[in-house]
Amino acid sequence: MSTEVPEYERNDAAIRDGIDEEDNKIPLWFNLGFYGMIVVGIVYLVYYTQSGWSSAGQYEAEVAVAEALAEEVRASLPTTNVFAGNSEAIAQGQEVYTTTCAVCHKPDGSGMVGPSLVDPYWKYGDSDEAKFASVAEGRPLGMPPWLAVLGNEKIWKALAYVDSLPRSDAPGVGSPDYQPPQP
Repeated sequence: MSTEVPEYERNDAAIRDGIDEEDNKIPLWFNLGFYGMIVVGIVYLVYYTQSGWSSAGQYEAEVAVAEALAEEVRASLPTTNVFAGNSEAIAQGQEVYTTTCAVCHKPDGSGMVGPSLVDPYWKYGDSDEAKFASVAEGRPLGMPPWLAVLGNEKIWKALAYVDSLPRSDAPGVGSPDYQPPQP
């Protein structure tokens, strides 16, 4: 005796390549898997929304850790130029300035593409700390960050050289009162 359930003939059944569509019941394992996935999805959704975890929260936590680390690094940086007045450091700073900075600020520091470094106007401040931040972190609209390229020591030496340049009272390139020379 056979346990097979006979199929009823269907007039609309398609027969292609000897394979005919049968009207069998969906297997129990498939139904259990299908409804089980729905239950898992609902449990996951409830857990995800009620647990408090989110990718935005994870991002904010990582940013807070990075900001704390950056603040530690900033706090460890000197706020005054330790090479000021050191003639050997100024000579080394002149080399750095000539190879890196003079392209934009001219060899005499009077400014060309970059602002003048010898006039009394400093857009971001003229303290050692502000000058270091300008060079190390860069500034919008032209000044790239140089910390990764030069490092702390070379930046401080270049700033010692800039501080040794003769000053001018005339507004230079980048100053709000600057008037370009007339041809």
